[in-house]
Amino acid sequence: MNARALLAVFCLVTVAVLGWYTAAQPKGELKLWDKLGDGVYRTKESPYSYALLSGERVLLIDAGVAPDAVKELGAKSVEAVLLTHHHRDTARYASDYRAAKVPVRAPKESADYLLPESVAKFWKDSVPLRNSRTAYFVLAEGVEGVDCTLADGMNFTFGEWSITPVAAPGHSRDHFAYFVRLADDVKGPQYLFAGDALHSRGKMWTPYTTDWDHWTDVGLKPAAESLRKLAKLNATVLCPAHGPVVKDDIANTLTDTAEAVEEAGFMKSFERYSKERLKGEPKYDFLVPKEQIASGGDKPWAKVADKLWITGNTYVLQSKTGDGIFVLDPWGQRSADQVAKLQKDEKLGAVELVAFSHAHYDHFDGIHVLHGRDKCEVWSLDLVAAPLNEPNRYRAPFLDARPIKFTKELKDGESGAWGGYTFKFHHFPGQSYFTSAIETTIDGKRCLFSADNFFHQDQFSGSGGWMGLNRSYPAVYGESAKKVIAIAPERVLAEHGGPYVYNEEDYRRRAKWGAAAGKAADAISVSGSHQWDWNPNRVEYEPHLQTAKPGADLRGTLRVRNTSGKVQSGVVTIHGRGIVSDLSEEWTLQPGAAKELVIKSNLSPTAKPGRNIIEVRVRDKSGAEGCDCYFAVDVVSP
Repeated sequence: MNARALLAVFCLVTVAVLGWYTAAQPKGELKLWDKLGDGVYRTKESPYSYALLSGERVLLIDAGVAPDAVKELGAKSVEAVLLTHHHRDTARYASDYRAAKVPVRAPKESADYLLPESVAKFWKDSVPLRNSRTAYFVLAEGVEGVDCTLADGMNFTFGEWSITPVAAPGHSRDHFAYFVRLADDVKGPQYLFAGDALHSRGKMWTPYTTDWDHWTDVGLKPAAESLRKLAKLNATVLCPAHGPVVKDDIANTLTDTAEAVEEAGFMKSFERYSKERLKGEPKYDFLVPKEQIASGGDKPWAKVADKLWITGNTYVLQSKTGDGIFVLDPWGQRSADQVAKLQKDEKLGAVELVAFSHAHYDHFDGIHVLHGRDKCEVWSLDLVAAPLNEPNRYRAPFLDARPIKFTKELKDGESGAWGGYTFKFHHFPGQSYFTSAIETTIDGKRCLFSADNFFHQDQFSGSGGWMGLNRSYPAVYGESAKKVIAIAPERVLAEHGGPYVYNEEDYRRRAKWGAAAGKAADAISVSGSHQWDWNPNRVEYEPHLQTAKPGADLRGTLRVRNTSGKVQSGVVTIHGRGIVSDLSEEWTLQPGAAKELVIKSNLSPTAKPGRNIIEVRVRDKSGAEGCDCYFAVDVVSP
């Protein structure tokens, strides 16, 4: 090809590129969008959605902005919306785009949280929540017609853009990022639309969403692995859904964040911390055969003391003054059957007292089938009794829909007497806020029933784990460990088959672990306080579930607690199907302060029968939403 021909080809390509560039640029000042580069825009408010322009078409990454906002970019059509994950804020307008016949595409892993049937099942199973299926920010209703087929590495093009979906689980199970560049320009900008894989260097948005279960690092571990995977892409522009755009030192930003997340994950285990950081961990004995450890009540009873037995979660103590028994934490029919067998084999009397250590169903639901349940006394710490007596009041895992009536609710530090024993109840938040420890003396040994807070160091990582939905935080664990040191029992009567001999050095290590784990969790929290960022319940609506007819008046209480060490402020509004409310409440709270708002609203006369999820939006000054607050209304026919 001669020079004149080459010049002609160059001119044609230049004209084409200039034509694309000119067509892709919006006209006038933008009120809703910021320009990041040629043909690339981001919304001015978080959660940040991003737009790619190609000629008169636009492709959106995340649906945090309404369809009308796209008109400002000058595009005539929206090619599609790509979702990074299922969360309410980033998928808020997905249904609006589908109503406008715009394709909405999502990772295949998102089907469980976006498709209508799956979403309806999720909400049916979640209120009250009997399991620990910890998906957060799920839409109130599923989205019809979402294409959940995107897979890791499935490259496709949009005009001049090359787009590669990248699986990046951690922030949620279905989390993806998108690596985007101009297909014919390998030296041009390479954008990484990272969703909520990170907020900024070393920080994660709503880190509690990595709590895939209630006690391990099962979500933090993949979150760190995903960050390292994204670092290897060598992007030149990093675009998160929350947090600032990053254009410098991107690989180190991602790997530094991965290291901080790995540290938080490491600190999920007291056992690892004690063995690898403190070293020389103390040795102490289990009090029952090892086959009882981690059992669920299916093993034969093991004798802990002359009048004390355990199987799985359940303890039975015989009265000193008669043949009657005290049952602590009965779990289901199996537990009831085991108690009956023990009564027969050991010639024990009737059940006279039942108590519960904490508000997880595998420690209390046996009361509903236990023989003699209608004649016995039922005790608990008042803070444990609250969700058992009113299971629809709170959002918490492992609850049962059947309410329990109590004959005695003891306050922190209060004692009750039965059968020649004195039981002193303590509030012991750790694995859950709704947890107690019970101090007593059995066969001359000072004992502490510790629930699921403090296992032997070789069992369940040495603790029952911490997670935001469980109102469980490492710093709080450390404080409860100090309470054990002050009590100084001779025996720790942990559950799941694991009572053991008390060792003070072990609990000094647990106190250190709680403080160190708290610092690691603080480090990845945007506010610097894990008791704020790791808390989906810092704003909650009570009751969590209520039943009403269409047109009924609704009444509830909104509770805001500032669990951080800083002044916090925000705005609360209510959005929901069939709910009419003019609530728009601004609040500012000093550290440790709380606020209650009585909320009156109306259920529309045309509200659909069935379960309706009502979103309570809590926004900070930047407009960001870090609190997963909602309540449910079961609408019944008039």
